[in-house]
Amino acid sequence: MYRETTHHPRRMRRFYPVAVLLILLAAIALSASLATSNANALPTFDKAVGGVGPCITCHTMATVHAVTSHIPLVCANCHPTGTAMPLPSKCAACHGGTSVIIAKTTHVATKCNTTPGCHGVPAPEQPTIAIDTVTPTTVKLKKTVALSGGVTPIDTAAQNVGWVVQLKKGSKWVQVKAGTATLGFLGGAMRFAFTYKPTKVGNYRANASFFNLIGGSKITSKWMLFKAVK
Repeated sequence: MYRETTHHPRRMRRFYPVAVLLILLAAIALSASLATSNANALPTFDKAVGGVGPCITCHTMATVHAVTSHIPLVCANCHPTGTAMPLPSKCAACHGGTSVIIAKTTHVATKCNTTPGCHGVPAPEQPTIAIDTVTPTTVKLKKTVALSGGVTPIDTAAQNVGWVVQLKKGSKWVQVKAGTATLGFLGGAMRFAFTYKPTKVGNYRANASFFNLIGGSKITSKWMLFKAVK
């Protein structure tokens, strides 16, 4: 015979504290997760990221310095380690935190809270740079060596690439020239190119680099070799 099971009130009450505790723990975990995701501010004050910004577009030096509450502040409060531009993360310390700042109507309109890599929004793929063409790899003195390469992914905010050429002297590599090259679209890719004319016989190497605005790190390519002969 089927016997209906009844739930005793006393037994159910035993589970209430456990259930409440689990709910509270879940809420705390979610709160901590949100706090962590919103802890990151725009990495730079004067450079756009992903086509959004920069802060200085709206918050110029004149307007920021004119704010009464900013006048008595020590410079280091906003400009750590003597930086020319303030760090956006420092702004949050006095202005209610990152979540309060990005909730402002203007910041929502300018997509400050949806910029990749900022305010908890997932950052795009880590960019890479490479010199993939060296022509020729053996060149006569004072003749031109053409070097070119690319940066991926193509949505990087960088506009220029720095490059360095070194000559091997004994067991050491010595820098002989450095410069910059424009980074632009070519054939559906972001490409750069530069040239060098060796003035001494020997083995040379070159690499290229750019500053990754998202994350604030320098991305450098592997060395590419070539040599100069008489």
